[in-house]
Amino acid sequence: MKQDNTDIIQSIIKNLSINYKDDRNVLEDIYEQMAFIASDASHRKENDTKLIPYIKNATIEAYLRRGKEGTSGYSEGSESETFIDIEEKLRKDVVHIRRIL
Repeated sequence: MKQDNTDIIQSIIKNLSINYKDDRNVLEDIYEQMAFIASDASHRKENDTKLIPYIKNATIEAYLRRGKEGTSGYSEGSESETFIDIEEKLRKDVVHIRRIL
């Protein structure tokens, strides 16, 4: 069941600023994927307010990295960047707020 995350998506778009490419459906899909991962790792509902900051950050990171999936890093000129596994980082981040079943 798709939840109404309009305010959260608007907040993410605002945070993305000029990096937002007017593809809301893609952004919503990424958000839903990250919400599922966070919910699964924490045993909390996807709309749990404690998860939202983690989900938003992971969504922004994943959105900005589109097109570079599967890449562990890159080097351009004298700049280099190493990528973290966004999904694994999200799982680790939400462990400390995990709900005991």
